[in-house]
Amino acid sequence: MAVSCIVMASGMSKRMNENKLLLTLNKKMIFEYILDTISRIDFDEVIVVTRFKEIIDYSKKYKYKVVINKNFEEGQASSIRLGVNSAKKNNDYMFFVADQPFIREKTINYILEKNKENKGKIIVPYYNGLKGNPVVFGNIFRKDLLNLSGDKGGSIVIKQNKDRVKNIFIKTEDSFENFDIDNKKDYEVLKRKYEK
Repeated sequence: MAVSCIVMASGMSKRMNENKLLLTLNKKMIFEYILDTISRIDFDEVIVVTRFKEIIDYSKKYKYKVVINKNFEEGQASSIRLGVNSAKKNNDYMFFVADQPFIREKTINYILEKNKENKGKIIVPYYNGLKGNPVVFGNIFRKDLLNLSGDKGGSIVIKQNKDRVKNIFIKTEDSFENFDIDNKKDYEVLKRKYEK
């Protein structure tokens, strides 16, 4: 089964009080890291759901399909629906958030491999025991994803289909691989660790 990569990059950054995706780390904006990494993976297609000019322009560099989220205030479900609606109808869906800059190419390929081995499942990665992203939904969950609303996202579909969930466990030496930036403290922690 081919996989559509869907990057959700239209959030409101409420806890940051500024657009965290446009903050810089080593002269790169946060969102650039994941878009660069994805470019090295053999996805059937890449869809970037956003509302920011900087992300739209950068996505053009890789010829990614861009979908504008005008209903971003609704929450994560709006990005999921737009991404799935724009994806090829028979594909599986791998969802990325744009505020986790350090997910490795090796990890993404491992998750894709596990998706191949577990048809029609939801693949949920755990990093050193902590639940994380990206999550892959088999195509059979298309309607469930399109029916989502509010800011709870795909976690509802996971809870409703516990018997179809395949948890995979990733041992990573980099404790920041699964780190997402929610607030200024998180950003400062990353800067201290990675700023050269």
